[in-house]
Amino acid sequence: MRELLYNAARHYKRGKALLERGDVRAALAAFAEALRDLHAVKPQRMRDVLLAQVYLARYQAAIEVDPRGARADLQLGYSYARTTREPSVRQLAETLWRADRERPRLPARDARRTQRGRRSA
Repeated sequence: MRELLYNAARHYKRGKALLERGDVRAALAAFAEALRDLHAVKPQRMRDVLLAQVYLARYQAAIEVDPRGARADLQLGYSYARTTREPSVRQLAETLWRADRERPRLPARDARRTQRGRRSA
């Protein structure tokens, strides 16, 4: 189990470095590897702290390319951050949460669009 935590931490650090260089796709892949390892570990404080950090980092990486998916990551990261009571992670989660609430939302799809091939009466 400890080895999985160390691997996850390495993937997380690699993802952060890739993100700093602007390689969003590779960063997201590294974060996905970290999450895979972390979800294989039974719940414990260090695992939950890392889960919060990875989900929050993935939110930051994906907000411009996949806003809806990124917001799901923010919700998970925020939840893990609140349960861990780790001050620095919790502060980051609170800051990102407030900033996200100020971001404009995507318009909802028009549910009344007509189907192709149907004649209107």
